[in-house]
Parts: sequence; C-alpha cells; structure tokens
Amino acid sequence: MTEKANGKNGKNGKTKEADFEEASQEQPEQPTPDLQAQLNYAQKIINVLQSKVNEANGKLVQMEAQLLMANEDRENMLKQLEPMGIGEVKQ
Repeated sequence: MTEKANGKNGKNGKTKEADFEEASQEQPEQPTPDLQAQLNYAQKIINVLQSKVNEANGKLVQMEAQLLMANEDRENMLKQLEPMGIGEVKQ
C-alpha cells in the first residue's frame, strides 16, 4: 500500500491531521516587551473607540426616540386643528 493510500504523510509516519493537531497545541512565542507595550496601547485605543461608538449609538437612539415623539405630537396637533379648518402646514 502506498503512503497516500494509508493516509500517512511520509515524513514521520503521522497523518496530516496529527501534524495539524500537534501544531495547534504548540505554545505561541511570547511578544517582546516593546511589542507587548504596543499591543497594550492598541488594545486601549480599541477599548476607547468602542466606548465612543457605544456612546454615539446611545445618543442616536435617544434622538430617534425624540424625533418619533415629536412627529407623533405634530400629528396629534394637526388632528386637533382639522375641525377648525386649518390644514396641514407645508414644509
């Protein structure tokens, strides 16, 4: 039987899946102190940006709710003016 037929990769008699599993279990190299400082700084920037995005989204939601309420108030006012013969004001 050939090596391909029995699933061996030929180098050390292991299957490719076994090689992949071993590689995935290896510990990654630790970054240098300078690289770690840069990674920490980048993470802080990401955290600040995320909090700013969340804050902006919160403000947008509040503004949208206020707009919906203002439009409802406007519609209610127009309904109250209809019996007086006052139509919708063009914008």
